[in-house]
Amino acid sequence: MNALRTDLGTRLRAAAVEYAAHGWPVVPVSFFDGRSYTCVQADCVEETMHPVWRLWPDRASADPKVVAAWLGMLTLSVAVRTGVVFDVVSMPEAAATRVQAALAERHTATPVAVWRERGRRLFWVEPGLPWRPVLGRLDARVSAENGWVPVPPTPTRHGPVQWAVEPAQTGWCFARHEDFLAAASAG
Repeated sequence: MNALRTDLGTRLRAAAVEYAAHGWPVVPVSFFDGRSYTCVQADCVEETMHPVWRLWPDRASADPKVVAAWLGMLTLSVAVRTGVVFDVVSMPEAAATRVQAALAERHTATPVAVWRERGRRLFWVEPGLPWRPVLGRLDARVSAENGWVPVPPTPTRHGPVQWAVEPAQTGWCFARHEDFLAAASAG
């Protein structure tokens, strides 16, 4: 188990450094060890994934050296802060697969991750996404200012967060508001 955790720790660190190198503010979050989420706070009682620092928004970093140092000391999972460089829209799998197909039909590339623990897909969009009724109909949630979302290969109770569309496939670009909302309306 220790070798598996070390390998996963190496992959988490490499992914986090890559996210930071592309300007994504990284936030260390609690690590799922196969039984529960572990945190660096001695008095932590949270049973779900969460940032490991109480004042995490001020500590999120897009500096690859800082991020590498964090994840070089401890095996932690990786999240990114939303509302600064991008917003992230999550929605249930059924609706999300239709929206993802509509984005593909429109040749709109954006990173998409699958978060099985929540049964949702995550779509990266430009920051400041305006709320529209279609998002409510799709049970969408927008993670914006001072929010965070886990990113691959973060482990969870139901398997790791995984890319359905990797950021490299999109040139590390995000969907424009109008393109995403048009796909959501078609989905």
